[in-house]
Amino acid sequence: MLGVREWNIKCGKELYVVESKRDKWRAKCYSRNPKCNNNFRSDPPCNWYVYAVKKKNDNMWQITRWVDSHNCYGTVVGNNNRSLKSRDIATRIVHNMREDISYPIKQIRAFIKDQFHVDISYSKAWRARKEAIERIYGSWESNFRELPQYIAALQAANPGTVVEWLHAPARSSECHTFTYVFWVFGPSIKTFLHCMPVISVDGTYLKGSYRGKMLIAVTKNANKYVVPIAFAIVDEETVESWTWFFTQLWVHIAVHRGKKLCVISDRHKGIINALKNLQVWSENSVHQFCLRHIRSNLMQKFKVSRLKKLCWIIGIG
Repeated sequence: MLGVREWNIKCGKELYVVESKRDKWRAKCYSRNPKCNNNFRSDPPCNWYVYAVKKKNDNMWQITRWVDSHNCYGTVVGNNNRSLKSRDIATRIVHNMREDISYPIKQIRAFIKDQFHVDISYSKAWRARKEAIERIYGSWESNFRELPQYIAALQAANPGTVVEWLHAPARSSECHTFTYVFWVFGPSIKTFLHCMPVISVDGTYLKGSYRGKMLIAVTKNANKYVVPIAFAIVDEETVESWTWFFTQLWVHIAVHRGKKLCVISDRHKGIINALKNLQVWSENSVHQFCLRHIRSNLMQKFKVSRLKKLCWIIGIG
């Protein structure tokens, strides 16, 4: 009933829904809402009213009763309007979001102010932006459900791409819950043969509803450009997850080099444990710690600015 709400907004009025069912919908002036502040109630009560039913044949809504105007002073306070829902704003801005996914909240509020002459809160604009993104790209839940299809599409579009899943024990054979997933693109496997025998690994947080982690391995080519070579999604950075990641990294990538590798990382216990206890890595790699992480840890402890430069000079010297 977006049209009804927009009509009320243009009139500077608000409505509240009395009944909302699958086949009928009723609304009255917000001044008739029992929760409305008594200071805004009109005397006599506002007569505005709308009743709509859903037609069975064409699945469209038909307004069967409509009182054409409000006879109240209104309930709008501070140029805000409760009839303007975040889902209505999402409908208005979805085109803008398609053009620019980083469409900022400030511009959304300015756009709605220009269109409806209504001020909306930051939180309402944020919810509208979130819903518009979900309409375009899907929700967190739908994206995770589609992850297997997405990974399969990556394999189809990139010949030679390797994907490994580690599934959690499932009660039903029809539902497999994954714990870890690892993938490396086919071109990356071939590219690594011509890159420096150096691998840098790290983990990063996944933002959103699912607080997982992404593990990444990169290297450098002859022009000293960073080349991503392997990825994994895990629940947490643990000894188990890093051990599984390094196992897949060796089987599908590192084993093809045929020479000793250098692995650079921070001092995460999971990485140290995996490289120490996995025989193929302990025998065929040298583990070094990232100087940037060491410098960052040093500065957190001592907080002396001149040590930052000295640490870097010592490290690269």
